[in-house]
Formats: sequence, structure tokens, C-alpha cells
Amino acid sequence: MRQQDVTIIQLAQTATDFLEPVIPYLVIGSKKADAEAGKKAGTDLWAVKKKLWGKLCSGERPELKEAAGDMVVAPADPEVKQVFIQEILNALEQDPDLALEISSFMEDEAIQKMIEEDSARLKIQSTNDRYNILKKIYNLLDEFLAKKSTVQELEQLELSGTEINSSLQGPEANLSIRKLRNQYTHIQLNQGIRTEETPSAKRMAQIAEMNIVGQSEAQRFQARLSVLSQLEGPGKDEFMEKAIDFASKIEYGDLRSQALSLLVPYLEGPGRTELIEKTLFSASNIQDEGERSLVLCSLVPHLRGPGKERLIENIFSFAFHIQYSDAKFQILSSVVPHLYGSKNERIMEKALDLAHGILSEYLRVQALSLLVPYLNGQRKEEIIEEALQLAFNLKDKDTRPEALSFIIPHLDEARKKEILENALEMATGIQSEYRRAQVLSSLDLYIDESTGLA
Repeated sequence: MRQQDVTIIQLAQTATDFLEPVIPYLVIGSKKADAEAGKKAGTDLWAVKKKLWGKLCSGERPELKEAAGDMVVAPADPEVKQVFIQEILNALEQDPDLALEISSFMEDEAIQKMIEEDSARLKIQSTNDRYNILKKIYNLLDEFLAKKSTVQELEQLELSGTEINSSLQGPEANLSIRKLRNQYTHIQLNQGIRTEETPSAKRMAQIAEMNIVGQSEAQRFQARLSVLSQLEGPGKDEFMEKAIDFASKIEYGDLRSQALSLLVPYLEGPGRTELIEKTLFSASNIQDEGERSLVLCSLVPHLRGPGKERLIENIFSFAFHIQYSDAKFQILSSVVPHLYGSKNERIMEKALDLAHGILSEYLRVQALSLLVPYLNGQRKEEIIEEALQLAFNLKDKDTRPEALSFIIPHLDEARKKEILENALEMATGIQSEYRRAQVLSSLDLYIDESTGLA
């Protein structure tokens, strides 16, 4: 690639990054949008961004304006942003004079300084936003735990005559409560946690331990949530509803994924299915596929109860749009055990659609093999044959025998012997000794008297 091409690509990327925060205002183009953008970015900075946008749109470039509109609709989608960058790049490549004009404009010393300051400001703003999001979740949980602890303390006080005389009232009672609270714990960063052996004291010690320096935000959040496993009752259900509602609206996909996947294990009670559905739909809007998969997988262990099949169907529907083969396979393989006993043909077809959508043929063979036990009749035979054909025709010949080993358990005895012989013959041709031994080991499981092989 020529240096000139690299420079133009970098220019398109820089221009995109500079315009991205104000694209909605540029697309709307009204006086009100102009005023709002001036408040948000600052009058001088907004004037520069608007001038740059005017230069890019100086000719007839409907594709660029359309790409900008898509950025407004899906601001967090990396693919949409890439299309926008490409349209700017196209404009610069097709019009060398424009490329020179934009380059001169962006390289101006005053503009360069504004770009650097704007980039630093946005980084600080993003960091602050993320911190505030975590802080709100922490506050929500801590408020709930404090409220729950107070209720339990009062219950203990009412039941225990040794802790406080039930006849005490007013200031004397408050003094006794404060004394009881003082028994909880204290923390020193270079020492361990000392606690009284009461449930409340242990719980408060856990809360104190969450603030130890060196823990990541995720670890702190998870530590706080671990306390929920010790609590129960309507107050917990109310908290979970608020927490899921808050987490579902987090703007940053990675934080939303992290918060939702950590909250899911604590979903209980009659509203559990409804909250899981809410989590599922929120996860479906996370652009990053890895983060989206994390939430979907975290839901799987909780597939039970009356709404189980509806949730499975929704998970399959959302997972279908994930591109990465390993993520699709991970979701499918984790859900498959929950299909036991289901006679819902629509769910099975969605599961097969998900398997067929796996681009990696090796993983597709494995996925189809996982579904075979849940199929019947002609459909079962069709899928077995499809999986066998895929396995026999894998581009990497060394993976063929292992792929066949996924299907062998589902074959009748005569066919099992035939396919096993083929797989063993293929395996002996693998040049890598380690790989050959590994594959032969996977096939050894099916070599017994019933196959007639030694």
C-alpha cells in the first residue's frame, strides 16, 4: 500500500473520530440542533466541526449523508461507523482537491490543538460516565443491603432479651442499637477482617472487604453481589427489578454486559422469568458479539419453570445473528441439555437454524451432532447424513476423523462399524504424532466387541 493511501485512510479515520460526537446535530441541521451542539461541544469547537462537515458535503454525496444518518440510528455499531469512514474515504479518493483541502484544514496548528483537547475531554467524559454508572449500581445495592441489615437487626433485637430489654424505648433503645452496630467489623488494608460470628456481622464484613484497594471494578461489583445469596424476601425481588432495569439502560455495551451477566445468577422469585426476558432483550442490543454472548450464556443455567421454552426460543433467535462461530456454538451447546423432554418442534427448528448458521464447518458438525438425540424419524436421519457429509469433506483432512467421532455414537451398529473404520484409516494418515494420538484416543471409545474392531 502506498504511503499516500495510508495517509488518506488515516485522514478519513481522524475526520470520523472528530465528527462522531456531534453527528446527530450535523444530520439534523436545525437552529435548535446548532444551539444544542454549541452547548455540548463549545461554540468554537462546534464551528470547526460544522465547517469540516460542510467541506465533506460540498459535492453531491448522498451515500455519505446516508451513512451519517445510520450513525445516528446505531451510534455504537462498529460496522456502521466503518461504513461512514469508508464513505469519507471514497469522497477523498474521488476528489484529490477535496483531500488536499481537508488535509490542510486538519493539519492547521490551531485545529490540531482543538482536536487533541477534544479527544482528551471525551476520554475524561467517558471515564467519568462509566464511573458514575458503576457508582449508581453500587449505591443501589448498598442502599438495599443497609435497609435489609437494619430490618434484620431490629428483628434480632425484638427476639433477644439478652441484647436489649424489650421495655427500653426512646434514646436508650437507640443507644443499644448503635452499640450492636458497633460490633460489626473494621478493616485495615494491611490486616485481615475481624468479625463477630453473627450472620449480620459476617455480611457487613463482606461489604467492608469489597473496598480493598487493588480490586477491579468488576471484582468489587461481584463481591457486592455475592452478599445477595444470603438474602431473601420481597425486598430482594424489588432490588433485582431495579438493578436489572438500570443495567439494561447502560449505554456502554461492555459495562451493560458485565452488569447483566453478574446480576442474572441472583434472579429468583415469581418475577424471575420476566426479568430474564428483559435481560435477554437488553443483551440483544449490545453491539459487541463477545459481550452479547456473555450475557446470553449467563442466562442458560436459569432456564427453568413455565417460561423456559419461550426463553430458549428467544435465545436461539438472538444468537442466530451472532457472526462468530465459536460464540454461536458455545450458546447452542450450553442450551442443548435444557431441550431434554421438549416436544416443541419450533424450538428444534430454531436450534437447527442456529447450527446451520455456524460458519466453521467443523463446529457445525459438532453442533448438529449435539442436536441429533433430540430429533426423531426422517429429520434425525437427514441431520445425521448432513453431518457425515460435512465431516468427510472438511478442508483440513486431519480434522475429519475427530469430526466423525462426534457422529459415531448416533449410528446403528452396522453404520457405526463402517464409519469407525473410515475414521481410523484417516487418523493413521495424520503426520503429527501428537495430533494422531489425540484423534485415535477419541476413537478408542467406540472400539469394542460390538464393532468387531480390535
